[in-house]
Amino acid sequence: MSRERILRELAVLREGNQVAELCSTDRDYVIYRDVPTGGARKSLPIVTDVIVPVPGGYPAAPIDLAGLPQGSALLPHLKGGQNNQGVVQADARTWQLASYHPHQNGGAGPWDQNRHGFHTYFDSVIAWLERVD
Repeated sequence: MSRERILRELAVLREGNQVAELCSTDRDYVIYRDVPTGGARKSLPIVTDVIVPVPGGYPAAPIDLAGLPQGSALLPHLKGGQNNQGVVQADARTWQLASYHPHQNGGAGPWDQNRHGFHTYFDSVIAWLERVD
């Protein structure tokens, strides 16, 4: 993992007033704070925090998956949200990872380590949270 690269990518998000933090526990995660959702249409939360695992070998390995706080009312309404990819502990909370794969035929195009990163993955997270069923 390139910690310096991740911190640069998160700084790009901060410049746009998006809070995102690198969190290290048993492994490394990025946590995006107060991400807008399409939940208002279904009386669901309109913002949520989102956790994304930092893949081993990053940036050569693509970013994959996303999770919400365990028990989030949004999860059953999101693509892949009912396909539990594991539960993790980070930031003094329990998170449930969902089957979300934007760089594997999920609309974000193939992973390009020279172009993509946690700053661009945020766009995919926003798109995922907007599509509430």
